[in-house]
This record gives sequence, C-alpha cells and structure tokens, in this order.
Amino acid sequence: MTMPSTFADPSTTPATPVSGNGSLPGQVPWPADDVLILRSRPVRLGTPSSRMSRFGDDHWHVQPAHRDAHIQISAISWSSFPAALRQHFRTFFLAALDHPVPVEPGGRQRPAEQASVGSFPYWVIDMRVLALWLDQQGFHDLSEIRDADLETFRTYVLGLDRDGRRKSDLITAVRLLWLFSDHMPAQCRLDCDFPWAGQTAKEVVGASAGTGRENKIPRIADATMESLLAWVLVMIEEIGPDIRDAWHEYQQLEAGRHPSQARYTGTREERLREYLSHCRQQSIALPGHEAGNVNYGHIKRLIGIPKKHRRDLSASMLGLIAESGLPVAHFTGIGRITGRVQGRPWREHPITIGELPTLVRMLSAALFTAVCYLSGMRPGEVLNLRRDCRAHDEATGELLVHGFRGKGFDRVPDQPDAAEPLRPWVVVDVVHAAIGLLEELHDLPLLFPSSLTNAHGQRPATINARKGSAMNDDIQDLISWINSTYRRADNGAPIPADPAGRINASRYRRTLARFIVRKPRGLIAAALQYGHIHTKVTLSYAGYADPSWLHDVAVEKLEFIIDQVEQDSQRLAAHEHVSGPSAGEYRARVERTASFRGRVVTSVGSVERLLEQIDPAIYHGQGMTCVWRAATAACRKAKLALGLPDDDTPDELECRSSCANLAYTDRDIEDLQRRRARHWADADDPLAPEPRRDRAAAQAAQLSEIIDRHHIHGTHDDAGDGDA
Repeated sequence: MTMPSTFADPSTTPATPVSGNGSLPGQVPWPADDVLILRSRPVRLGTPSSRMSRFGDDHWHVQPAHRDAHIQISAISWSSFPAALRQHFRTFFLAALDHPVPVEPGGRQRPAEQASVGSFPYWVIDMRVLALWLDQQGFHDLSEIRDADLETFRTYVLGLDRDGRRKSDLITAVRLLWLFSDHMPAQCRLDCDFPWAGQTAKEVVGASAGTGRENKIPRIADATMESLLAWVLVMIEEIGPDIRDAWHEYQQLEAGRHPSQARYTGTREERLREYLSHCRQQSIALPGHEAGNVNYGHIKRLIGIPKKHRRDLSASMLGLIAESGLPVAHFTGIGRITGRVQGRPWREHPITIGELPTLVRMLSAALFTAVCYLSGMRPGEVLNLRRDCRAHDEATGELLVHGFRGKGFDRVPDQPDAAEPLRPWVVVDVVHAAIGLLEELHDLPLLFPSSLTNAHGQRPATINARKGSAMNDDIQDLISWINSTYRRADNGAPIPADPAGRINASRYRRTLARFIVRKPRGLIAAALQYGHIHTKVTLSYAGYADPSWLHDVAVEKLEFIIDQVEQDSQRLAAHEHVSGPSAGEYRARVERTASFRGRVVTSVGSVERLLEQIDPAIYHGQGMTCVWRAATAACRKAKLALGLPDDDTPDELECRSSCANLAYTDRDIEDLQRRRARHWADADDPLAPEPRRDRAAAQAAQLSEIIDRHHIHGTHDDAGDGDA
C-alpha cells in the first residue's frame, strides 16, 4: 500500500532555497509530525496500525517495508540522537524512505535505486556517530558545515578504533547527507561541495580497496553433515509423521474438535463422571506426571471443557477422581508411535504433552535442513517459502520449488496488485517430501512461521517467518536432542561435533557445493546437474536468475581441479601405470596443468576465466577415467543418435567401453578388480538363475580384458595415445 504525503505549511516553517550542490530547487518545508514515514513504500499485508509510525514518533518502525518475513529490524530510537540535530536527521531518513538515492557526481552507482530498508539499521549507527560529533562541535544546523569541518571530521574518523571498512562507512554517511540535500529543508543542507570528490570512501580513510567480502564461512565436516542429513531423512520418513499426528491430536483436543470428545456433554461434573466411567470400562489409566500425581489439566482438556473455563476443579470433582480407584500413569501421552529406527520403535511410549512443543520445533528444524541443504537456497529464501510452493515441470519432469529471491534492491513486500515474480529452484524428491510434511503440520501461509507453539504478539505467525537466529538455535537443539536420545553401536554420538563449531544454516550452501564437487564422480554431477539448472534459470526465467549458488560451485570446482591435478601428477611421478585409448592424452594434460603455478583471484569472473584456462577436462569416474573430447565421446554420440540435447560434459550413464576417451589408472584397475570379484561370485552362485550367472560371467570376462591389458601394456614411459 502507498500512503499520501502530508507536509506542514511552508509559511510557518520557511526554508531558504539553497542547495549544497549549487542548485536552487525551491523551498522544502519541514515535515509535519503526523506524516507517515512509510508513505512512499509498499508495506507488508496485515501490518497493524500501531506499527505504522509517523514523523513525530519517538520510535520509527521500518520493518513493515522489508520484503523478508524472517527479518526483525529494530526500530529507530530518536532519543539516542542529540536534541539539537534530531529533527535534521529525522528529515534525512524520511527523504531516504521517500526517494531513490541520488547519483554521486561522477556516477558511481546505478540511478533510481531506493535504499533497502535492511540498510537502515547500519545507517542509523553511522548517522548517530556523525550527529554526536556535530553536537560536540557545537553545530545546531547541518547547513553550518563547511569543507574545513569535513576535514576535521575525517581526522576524527581516522582516530577511531574501527577497521577501515567501518571508517569508510562514516564517510559514506556524510556523502548521503549531501546527496539528499535537494529533498530536505535549507537547515539540513551541507554548505559545501560534494565531500572528498574524486575519491572512494575507502580511499578517503586509507582503507584497502578490496570488498572485504571473501567467503570465510567454514564448510561442515563430511562426517558431521552426512550424519545430520541421515537423521534428517529419518525424521522425514519415520519420526516426523508421528510428531505431526500427535500435534494434530493435541490441537483438536485444545479446540474441542477431537472425535473422542463427542461423548462428553452436560456440566463439568457430568463430563467428568462420563470420563471416569469410560476409563474404568477400557482399563485406561489417568494421565499423570513423573512425580505420580494426576494431570488435572489434561483431564479437563480430554472432556472438552473450553480453555477459558478450565478453572480449578471443585472439591466434589476432585473427590470423584480420588474415589475412582483408577491407576495414574507416570506421563501424559498423546498420539501413537508407528515410526521405527533400525527396526525398533523410535521411542517406547507416546509423546508427552510437555515435550510435544519441543519435538514440533525439532521437526521443523529437520525439515528446514532438508530443504535448505538439498536445494542450495539461501536460508532466508527457505524461511520465506509459502504454502503450495512445490511444482512439477511437465516438459522436463523436474521437481521445482518456487520462492522469492533473497537479494536485490527492488524486492518489495507482498502487495495485492503487484506481486514480485517468483523464481524456481530444481530440487530432489526429498525436498518435496519435506515441504509436504510441513504443509501437513500446520495450515499457516508460511512454511516456517515465527512460532507454532509460542506465538509472540509482536511477530504473529500468520505474517512472520521464523528468524534466522532462532532457526540456527533450533538446528543446534535438534543435534543435541538426537545425540542425547540415541547412541551409535560404538557408543559414540550419532552426529559427531564439527571441528569448526556450531552448525548454522549459512554453512549449508557452501558445504553442498563441496559435497557435489568432491564426492566420487561429483565433478561430473556438478557439470551435468548444475549446468542444467543454470541454463534453465537464465533462459527460461530471464532476469530473475540467482547465479551466486553457481559461483560457489565454480570456486569449489577450481579448488578441486587444482587438488586433483596435484594428486594425479604425484601419482604419475611415482610411476602410476595408465592404459586405455587416451592414456597418452591423460599424461599430457596432467603434466601441462601441473606446471601451472597459481594466480591470485579476486572475483568470481576471475575464477571462471581461470577454470577455462587450466581445466584439463579429466573426470575420474567409477573404474575408469574420462579424458573428455567432445568429438570422440561415445556418450555424446549415443545421445545425439537418440535426439537428446548435446552436452559438453561426460554422461556416465551412457558410457561405452569402446569410447576413445577412456583411460585407466592403477586406482581404476583396483576398483575394477573388486567389481570383477563380485561378478565371479555371482557367476558361481548355484542358487542364482542361469541367465543371471551367464551375465555375471560375461561382465567378469569383460573386466578381465581391461585389467589384463593394463597389466601387460601399462607403463609410465610411453606418452603416446593408445595404451601407454
């Protein structure tokens, strides 16, 4: 929604038509106290009027204009700004909410971009430092600032105990005040030229010109991530459905809609008598606590007493329970246990009322992990997923998830007349299964609402997603719960601790990139799967692509290639034998790439260019090595013969033993020998059908030819093509 503008009468608050950048824009009045600060910004649907701040308020709530439902942005508190300059900085922030950031002299930015509301908390910090310094210097209007004053401020900034990037942010704050001069009254306009023209903010303070955005997020160790993912799958397939059913039953009992409550009618005492009679007939124990006393609250819930009428039981009702003679259980269970872990029920007794909220939270964390890790989405993009986000591409058969991109200055909150376009992620079936279970767990619009069990009045679950920090806590609690509930056969923790410490959702994307590239045949998988996703996103959904995930894969691929070539070179130097039609080409490519001594890369573009130069296009597969050449690739020819798209990468599913691109290292031969032993065992199995035994024998014989040829002809001395 867009709010109308309201200004004070210019005759009562005159502003001199003077501009710090030399223009004469006409008088701009001070805004009136009742002006809505988000009048020019779309706000999230369902925002209460109490969160729609006005210019004169002591606290400004800007979060309603933020796109993401999982973000919580602190309100701007004006009491922390000096009183003499408070109105000036209020006016600046209103101008920044109303207008795009003006282009600097020299055009260092794209025009017509509004500042993201997410940037405002950082701007407030820097503007407060500037405001306090100006107040200490005795300034009462921003228009009193001259060029010499800016140099004094720069000296002050240089002496602060801040790193170079944070110092440059303070220089940027001064420039922002100057840039918005035409949108503010004369008293708010800096009477000087553009501050430090011709220099970047970092140059002004002598800071490094680098972006400072190197990805230093540590990857999750293999053992930790593999175990966590395995338990996440257990949660989806076995434990999760029981938690979901127990949660549904609890919700029905709370609302008085459970079928078992239909038998209870009349007064509270009549309902209790009917319940006690039912328990005696069915030999049901009364719900209790670990201490052995009766859980009276759950009894009132079971007999359908509305929540607002669940006051203390009368003396006569307590007497009925005491005189019933019914046993008391040591817990208050709900639902049934049907899931199994390693062939046994995942717990001995039903879920208790007390632990149900915690288990619901653990299930949500497990489902989040499945979606976030296996899709490559940013954590914020996952937290903002909505119901019915699953889709299926009829043309390609791919499973899709539709959501909102997590970056971009032009992202806006939901509006009834202008919805932001969705973008797709290609995913595996586990992701769809996790989303399906989430949609069954609750009926709220967001898959990960702010809270399912303890909703907060300031962040209702109907329009707010769970905060990223809260989800990180949930993930850690999930790991702790699994490790405290289950043990491995060797009595170790099911999910070992990660050497880098706490598991955060921000580590999932980078870890997945490493897993894809570094696992056996992972380079082939990365080239096929993510090359296809890149094509789909950029061509079919032009303008809304998110290539950053592919950047992660590119960096991991570069690191992997460098490590792989180093290992291959060391093995050749140690006289590893290589055979097969492309043995000579394999040696030549390894030796040529191994001579590369490295280069400093400062951007993803540098990584991609370097990959093009040094990638030897050697793919180590299962029992073979592909020295890729498109012209001689048998897999490519087979796909073209079937009318399938031409890929510039190997397809192991279409690999042919007669392909001219094949080479066999000693490592491959060891793998083939293990496979041959399994085939010979199958061929000698007297209980196997004859066709199966014949097929296994033929496969073993085929592998024997490759192994024998390698042992006969494999030598490290011949660098020519063919068997080396």
